[in-house]
Amino acid sequence: MCLRTFETRGPVDPTRNYVVPRREEIANLAQRIKEGRYIVILAPRQTGKTTFFRWTLDALEDKTYFPI
Repeated sequence: MCLRTFETRGPVDPTRNYVVPRREEIANLAQRIKEGRYIVILAPRQTGKTTFFRWTLDALEDKTYFPI
């Protein structure tokens, strides 16, 4: 049995780390991306911005998006 921990650096691995599912927020961001809207993710450091963005890109069925 592996105990999960909080990650304080690098990518979050849901099998090893505690994760707050953000399904509704990911769906909302994916929809905005599909609509061609400009997106800005603002939050304090170490709060999961990159992980959130990566999971949103993974959720997009069409893989033709290029993140900048």
